[in-house]
Amino acid sequence: MLTVVFWCIVTQNARSEPGQDQDATTQTASAQPAPDRTLSLPSDTRHTLWIPSDYQHQGKTIDVLVDFHSSPSLVRASTRLAKLNCVVISVKYAGLSSVYRVPFSKNRQLFAAILDEALNALRAETDFPKDAQWGQLAITSFSAGFGAVREILKTQDDFERINGIFMVDSLYCGYVGDSTDAIEKGVVSPPLMKDFLRFAKLAADGEKVMIITHSMVPTPGYASTCETADYLMDQLDLEPEPVAIVVEPAIKSEIQAVKIRLYRKAIRKGFSLYGSSGGGGADHVAHMRNMDYWLPALPIAKREAHTKVP
Repeated sequence: MLTVVFWCIVTQNARSEPGQDQDATTQTASAQPAPDRTLSLPSDTRHTLWIPSDYQHQGKTIDVLVDFHSSPSLVRASTRLAKLNCVVISVKYAGLSSVYRVPFSKNRQLFAAILDEALNALRAETDFPKDAQWGQLAITSFSAGFGAVREILKTQDDFERINGIFMVDSLYCGYVGDSTDAIEKGVVSPPLMKDFLRFAKLAADGEKVMIITHSMVPTPGYASTCETADYLMDQLDLEPEPVAIVVEPAIKSEIQAVKIRLYRKAIRKGFSLYGSSGGGGADHVAHMRNMDYWLPALPIAKREAHTKVP
């Protein structure tokens, strides 16, 4: 396990750190224009397609963000704040990681089927081309959603078509010998991390984009997001840089928002990792509430800042 060491350095304003265009963070979720469209996909009402009212058409190519387990409303608000010019597919199940792992492991074509169904739904909308095609594809995963991502990456076609991944305090893993009497506590299982590491290596080479955030929330019995972050950095031979960055919540909420206090980061080309010091449940949720801080780094088209909404 990592021993956390805090360094005395000047605190930065986090809203100017990783994003390419962060002036949208002065907005709030309530500032969004209307109407947006939210469509439930026919095969499973837990799969929804969101089309923002300020989506800017770029011919027949449409960028798409697929999210697993985050609050759909927060993902949508964060996407708008980050000025991503894309549609959003939300996959939201009730339960722990197994509710995501099982369906995507039993049906290796499920991810492709969700994308196809969403694309057909877009083609049926009067303002989208009948021959619309997916452009850039990125995945976000919060908490238990990693169970789906791990299974999706096992299918080579899916692995290749994904341009970017953002694991929002979401990359957990079993230990070596998990579910046996020979479990080696504290030793991250390489087979379970294999495809995440493969994607991370491509990102570190500049071929894909991978963003990892972690908290210090302990997870007795299996590897925490901090432990898997250490594993990836060790495998990539990447040393973290000490930072003192406070991420201020940009989305207004009735619930008291928690700041994220980052203490380390590690970046190599398309791979970036950020660690926070919070160790409670609210600190975990804060990563989802502040997704807009990191979303601009995904390889998704951005909206033009001053384009008027009809």
